[in-house]
Amino acid sequence: MRKKPEYSFNKEIESKLTGFKAYLQELGNGANTIRQKSNYAGYFLSWLETEHLQPEETRYNDLLSFIDYCKLEVDALSGVEGNSKRHINSKLRSIRNFYEYLKQSNPTIINPASNLNLKGIRQKLPSNIIDFKELENLYQSLETTTNRKKRNKIILGILVYQGVTTEELQQLEPNHLKLKEGKIVVPGNRRRNSRTLELKPFQILGLHEYLTEVRPTILQEITAPRPARKPTKINQSKIENQLFISINGSENIKNSLLHMFKAIQKLNPEILHPKQIRASVITYWLKNHNLRQVQYMAGHKYVSSTERYQLNNLDSLQSKLEKFHPLNNRNI
Repeated sequence: MRKKPEYSFNKEIESKLTGFKAYLQELGNGANTIRQKSNYAGYFLSWLETEHLQPEETRYNDLLSFIDYCKLEVDALSGVEGNSKRHINSKLRSIRNFYEYLKQSNPTIINPASNLNLKGIRQKLPSNIIDFKELENLYQSLETTTNRKKRNKIILGILVYQGVTTEELQQLEPNHLKLKEGKIVVPGNRRRNSRTLELKPFQILGLHEYLTEVRPTILQEITAPRPARKPTKINQSKIENQLFISINGSENIKNSLLHMFKAIQKLNPEILHPKQIRASVITYWLKNHNLRQVQYMAGHKYVSSTERYQLNNLDSLQSKLEKFHPLNNRNI
């Protein structure tokens, strides 16, 4: 007999999650985030039922029992025993969010998951760092023979010189550009802080052309008949507010970036994806600015996130020390 799917809930729990999903949507969470958080909250509510507990009476010690349960549980699909610490922390964050939702109608309720996190999670270190001069050479070598290529060069420039994420690229709007001031405002979200960053002079010229000529042309051509596949429905009002637009009218530029990086890899096979560029840029910044400046420029909420990139500089320094150390020089 097959096990019941992990995130299948009874009608009572589904009813409790309906309001929670609406609450998350009001906070601006995306569809995938809402689905994950409601799944984790529903998972917690299912556990409460087996323990004959109500959310209102659940306390810190009960959450510790829930954590132990997660650690011992066997995954129905993979057969692997025990959730990882990272997975459990994701569930705890969702539980915190659920109690914040409950507090709207019951301000006296205690949030048992408040400040509760498992420690000892190892952060993945940035890897495959590209020398900044290589990134600049790539930017300079990118062709601008079509509107698509002009748009891609503008995007690459913002990745290389402002170190934004793909999520932030998607959120950028034309009014975030302050060309007269030579600056760009990168909006914040729940994961990153907003910041205002300097534009390079050559970026300002390119962005002016993009805003006044390239982007309006792309918008006009979106509805024109063409053999390429187009979305079933184009949200004209939404894409008109986006700084960067997919040529086929999609609200998401993910596929545009995918095709862009396939072209980039033909010029430089070592450059694989936007995250690698961002990691390389932050590593480069740390060689030229202090830690707090780079934290601001990268939009990191916590300085520890920025400090991870210092390890790349330490590795580079260690390599140079080993290369030029007298004991490693055979000519001596």
